[in-house]
Amino acid sequence: MYLIFMRHGEAVPQTEDVPNRERRLTKEGKKQVRTTSRMLARFLKDRPLRIFASPFMRTRQTARILSEECFAEGLHLTEELLQGDFRRIENHLITDGGPLALVGHHPFLQSYLLEAAGAGIQPDLASISVVDYDMAWKQGKLIAYFTPALKKLKKED
Repeated sequence: MYLIFMRHGEAVPQTEDVPNRERRLTKEGKKQVRTTSRMLARFLKDRPLRIFASPFMRTRQTARILSEECFAEGLHLTEELLQGDFRRIENHLITDGGPLALVGHHPFLQSYLLEAAGAGIQPDLASISVVDYDMAWKQGKLIAYFTPALKKLKKED
């Protein structure tokens, strides 16, 4: 199965009036998310996508844009993505089947990628990491990484 890790796009800074949970995506952040979401849509080729997102505003907005660009079966908010425990996510959210997207925050996504695929990368804003994940072996391999800077997905022959 494809296990997809997406980091939220650029967000407004935290201030006294804007708590961390309520930080919204900037105009540039929305553009970043749309760019990588379209790359993922081309990669998935209309396979239905299940989406789980952190309940923070910026990840909710990111997940909403992702669901607009991809063929989404549903969007669910969960505090599980704020715990930093990949095995807990694996036990509660991941099931065999079609692609599953987890929309969250750094440093949790970095930790999840390391545990799921041994990929020691620091996800960029609005980046998408696709892991081909084997539920039986509880391990996977990073097979694609999309960032807003890529702009184009190279066509395969």
